[in-house]
Amino acid sequence: MAEIKGVSGDSHFIDFIEEMKAANLFYKEDLASAEIDETLLAVIPETLAVRYHILPVSRADERLVLVTDTHQTYKDRAEVEKELGETIKLILTTEENLRAGLLRFYQIKSFKQLSGPGRSFVDTADSPLRSSIVSMLQSAARGGASDIHLLPYSGGIYVRFRIHGHLYDVTDAYNFPATAASNIISLIKQFDDSGNMDQTRTNMPNEGSFSIPLGTDEIFVRMETVPINGGTDNMEEVALRLLPQSSAKSGARLTLENIGYTEEDLRHIKRMLYKSATGLFINSGPTGAGKTSSLYAQINHLLEAFREPMHVVTIDDPIEIREERFTQVQVRIVEDNEKASLTADKILVSALRLDPDIILYNEIRNATDARAALRASTTGHRVFSTVHAADCIATISRLLDLDIPRTMLLSELRMIISQRLVARLCPYCSKPHQLTEEERIVFTGEELERLEQGIASGEYRLLERGSIEDVAKCEHCNHSGYKGRFAIAEFLEFNMDIRDALLRPPKFSEIQELLQRHGFRTIWQKGMDIVVRGEIELWELIRVLGKE
Repeated sequence: MAEIKGVSGDSHFIDFIEEMKAANLFYKEDLASAEIDETLLAVIPETLAVRYHILPVSRADERLVLVTDTHQTYKDRAEVEKELGETIKLILTTEENLRAGLLRFYQIKSFKQLSGPGRSFVDTADSPLRSSIVSMLQSAARGGASDIHLLPYSGGIYVRFRIHGHLYDVTDAYNFPATAASNIISLIKQFDDSGNMDQTRTNMPNEGSFSIPLGTDEIFVRMETVPINGGTDNMEEVALRLLPQSSAKSGARLTLENIGYTEEDLRHIKRMLYKSATGLFINSGPTGAGKTSSLYAQINHLLEAFREPMHVVTIDDPIEIREERFTQVQVRIVEDNEKASLTADKILVSALRLDPDIILYNEIRNATDARAALRASTTGHRVFSTVHAADCIATISRLLDLDIPRTMLLSELRMIISQRLVARLCPYCSKPHQLTEEERIVFTGEELERLEQGIASGEYRLLERGSIEDVAKCEHCNHSGYKGRFAIAEFLEFNMDIRDALLRPPKFSEIQELLQRHGFRTIWQKGMDIVVRGEIELWELIRVLGKE
């Protein structure tokens, strides 16, 4: 199973492979010695063979039969058929078999491409280990992974992909040898093109970034390393965040509608954005909650709403979303050389002289960042930024605890949105869910009674991911049980009453009571609305949010 390019740790995918074999849709013949008609090979250009991992083998029932080694090609079936102008039939095979066929019939030695047509991203002189690493990166990107985690251990290196917010162990799919662990980490660090990664330093945290092409698209990869085992054996864990850039290249923009907000929330958020000519707009949440994407969607909404160009300056560390319409400036820190460092504060001073309409200050981490964002806001600009905090109340507390004037901060705050990303259930293969004892203890007696009454009356509909068999057969979700992710959000609009109440240090309970008087609904309450509509699993909400 490890030879197939999918999530090998996912039992649903393994069962999909078994289904393909049982349906006689698994190609076992050796492609290195197969006889394939030249007229078939002429139908598939080399660039398409590389992009979609496909090789034509025959025609059957007026369909072109293609072999592939990746789950992703099934997702891209409609796109492949559109490009070829004919109907196709897909048959699964192993990665090694497909590579052998591509090498024989197209002289393709790597799946990775440069921007030039038909050129290989990984030079043929590159080591097999480096080629395997690139193949892993592309496989993760094709499979929709948001993160890759590489953790060395005594027997090799654990490889884990985060897909739809869930972590899958795909170690067996790559089987990197134990002796190669340090070489793998070293090779990945060499991909850095940001200039921030110190490739020789293994006893301290490191960060960097690079981009990889994926067909005609580009994936920006943010890299973080941290020493493990006390730093005595030069071993490091690597975390890679994959950020697709295809929407910007194609002209498609992030919109508030495709973030996943409810219609009611959208109306409030759009109204607040439109009516506020200056001030601070904060998005909060943990890492991977989609905060930066939401900020770009908010800015894009303003550009569309005012129907005229606006000068947007972003201060990023690093630049995660490439947007050619914006002035994007990368923070650069040179160790022990303050003059050569391009700090966020230096960028802001210059940005204010550039006549900006909107400033995106990537993240408020400390009082220095907060003061910089406030400076931009008080000079008459809309300023967007992010804060790592659990919810709106925690965001308020964190900002108020910073060493900055409380009155100034409260006067500039316009809106806080706190959000999480959750996996949407596939409506075609999901099944009814029965409350478990573990889930019951999450609720108060009153909440549980109301929930059970709603289920009994049919008002509430609890669902869960479908059975292995149903998911394996489902073409609507590509055999995953999920249909992507969307944001659940709580948001707070600041008014005079809220500002006055926060002028003195309040208790958490006092903040909560204050917000409730103003109709504030928590992210948990909004999440439960979605759970009882059968759109997400209850355990997913508990896993992602937790409950006080």
